[in-house]
Amino acid sequence: MKHYQEIVDEIFGSLYKHRTLRTLFDPNSSEWNETTIEKKLEILKKILESNKITFEQLISGYKKFYKNELLNKEYVLNSLENGILILLQNSL
Repeated sequence: MKHYQEIVDEIFGSLYKHRTLRTLFDPNSSEWNETTIEKKLEILKKILESNKITFEQLISGYKKFYKNELLNKEYVLNSLENGILILLQNSL
């Protein structure tokens, strides 16, 4: 399985500024504030519609990246559920 950022690169291009996906999942980040909810939902929809990754794989890769690969950034992971809830509330 490819790293989720490799899949984001394939979909949006390697210079895509939101490739870490904090814009989708971390309401406490500056990346989150750079996009509207509509844009976040558009990004997520495009990723999932690519059929290159499931939502479960995307979240699992995101968690792994911020827990293991980036010096244990638990504060990023602490925002994940809240970010998902906000996205879900706005997609209904």
